[in-house]
Amino acid sequence: MVCLCKLLGVRYLEKAVFKLDYGQLKLVFHALEERKQVIDNAPHLCQALPCMTPCFEWFEVLYYWIGLKMYDLVAGARLLHLSRYYSAKESVELFPTLAKEGKGRSLRGTVVYYDGQMNDARLNVGLACTAALAGAAVLNHAEVVSLLKDDAGERIIGARIRDNLTGNTFFY
Repeated sequence: MVCLCKLLGVRYLEKAVFKLDYGQLKLVFHALEERKQVIDNAPHLCQALPCMTPCFEWFEVLYYWIGLKMYDLVAGARLLHLSRYYSAKESVELFPTLAKEGKGRSLRGTVVYYDGQMNDARLNVGLACTAALAGAAVLNHAEVVSLLKDDAGERIIGARIRDNLTGNTFFY
C-alpha cells in the first residue's frame, strides 16, 4: 500500500505560504487533483489514511493545526476528512504505542489529517488488463532498449524491447 500524496501536498503548501511561492501552491492543487482522480477511478483500491503528527510543545500544536486547517481549506471538495487535534489523553487512547515523552518533553497532543492510500500493485495490474482489453500490447518483465524513429528522425514509430526473463529482444 502506498500513500497517494504522502505529505507532499502539505509540504508544498508550507513552502507556498512561507516563501510566497505560487508554483508550490499549484503543486498542492495538482497533488490533490491526482489523488481525487485515482480515488474516483479505483475506489476499491483506495482508502483514507490518517496521518498523525505528535506534538510535544504547544507551539507545535498550533503550527500544525493551523497548517492542516489551511490544507483542509485548499482541498475543498477533494477533502477526505477534516483534520483535527487530539489531546494527549485522547491521542494515547487512539494510538496506544505513542510515546508520551520525547527528549524530556511531555506529549501535548496530536494533529491528524487524512491522505489517500492505494494498492499500487493492484492498480497497475488492473490498468494493464484494461489496456489489453482495449487492444494494447501489454508486457511484463520487459524493458525498452531503444526507440525507433522515422526516416526524418522526428517521430517515434516503434521500440526495441528486451524480455528480461529470456533475454530475447524484438521490435514492436
